[in-house]
Amino acid sequence: FFYDRSTCALELSFDELKDEIDPLLSSLNDEYDLNLKEQLVELPVMFTHERDDQTFDMERWNTHRSSTRYVRLLFGLFSSVTTRRILPTVMILGAWSAAIDFYNSVEQLYGLPEIELPLTPFELTAPILGLLLVFRSDRSFDRFSLGSEYSWEITALFKSLVRELLAFTAADGGRFSEEERAAAYDLAEACLVLHGWIMNDHLRGRQIGSATREKYLRLAIGGSEGGGDYRGLCSDVTTPSAAIAAISLGVTRRLPSLDFQQSTFLESQLGDVISSLGKCEAMLRTPIPLGYTRYSVRFLWIWLVLLPFALVNKFEEFGVGTWWEDKPQPVLVFAMLFIGFIFSSIEDIAVQIEEPFGVLPLKLHQRWLVKDAEQMKAMNDFVDGVVREEREIEVREEQQVEPQGEEGTVNGGNRTTKSLRKRLGI
Repeated sequence: FFYDRSTCALELSFDELKDEIDPLLSSLNDEYDLNLKEQLVELPVMFTHERDDQTFDMERWNTHRSSTRYVRLLFGLFSSVTTRRILPTVMILGAWSAAIDFYNSVEQLYGLPEIELPLTPFELTAPILGLLLVFRSDRSFDRFSLGSEYSWEITALFKSLVRELLAFTAADGGRFSEEERAAAYDLAEACLVLHGWIMNDHLRGRQIGSATREKYLRLAIGGSEGGGDYRGLCSDVTTPSAAIAAISLGVTRRLPSLDFQQSTFLESQLGDVISSLGKCEAMLRTPIPLGYTRYSVRFLWIWLVLLPFALVNKFEEFGVGTWWEDKPQPVLVFAMLFIGFIFSSIEDIAVQIEEPFGVLPLKLHQRWLVKDAEQMKAMNDFVDGVVREEREIEVREEQQVEPQGEEGTVNGGNRTTKSLRKRLGI
């Protein structure tokens, strides 16, 4: 009986241990796969793998703050993007330190001059070097944060533009014609094309093809497939800032029924897009002052190259009186590899995130905007159907003879209300 109970308890403990280890192994495998991808920065930059029944990737947030990070992230030390980027530099530093250590071990045998530097200058300059790298990393993170903020601003502004174009021209008693309604849908589609141009190409330093530009101009300005020399215009419109003018012209020319306030509001939104886009372009054209970056690297490299001359004699008596005394002692090499890895990784991370648009998954902005725009269009189509049904009922009532006077009008109104309630599912 006691044997059976102990066996069951042991099996339960193994099952519990397996339940604890499986998530850790799974997260380790995911982290390893991310680290092996050829990317400029550590992945993921954003948590975006939400399921269809989720609005955000909360599972990744739970993994991110899990206590398993102390084990899970340690394995990335050997396979991460940053490690692969700085590995050649650290290996050169290790070989240089090994050469200095070897020279120090044979200099007395061959009567070679002793080469040594005092440690005090390095002790005095180490805090300065650390502050230099920290300030550099801090400025790079500020640029990364601002770049992310500006890209979200652009996406939000385009989302508002699509919403306003569809809502302002919604069926509201015949104020807007069918042509204007179709033009509003074309302009909303042009906003999506322009947003994709900005996110997928422009902020990545690429130019879109002439066919896409022609499609955009035709949607924004209007015209049939054979009308207008849009191909010739494509050679003149090569930047999104200039292409935004096409939407302004399209709103003015194709939506004449908009009132002054609505037109002004749309123009204000387009102006905000140009402002946010200009901030992004300023970041792409203006790096952190190159003197700061260059002298950070120069100072770091000189400091690391000269440091072995100050440390080589500090480890001469390392291991004396222990089992390691008569064995090879590459302590200087390991010390320099450790120091070089720390300082080089901090400097490299700052370089990785200095230009944010090359590392931010901007294509996801386009995907999210298209998803929201499709939902807006579906909602507007539904409202159009409701209004169209209401008008058809009103027309039929006008054609009918109502002998009961006011009572008939009330009954007709009740029928309209019932129809709308049925359509809305109320």
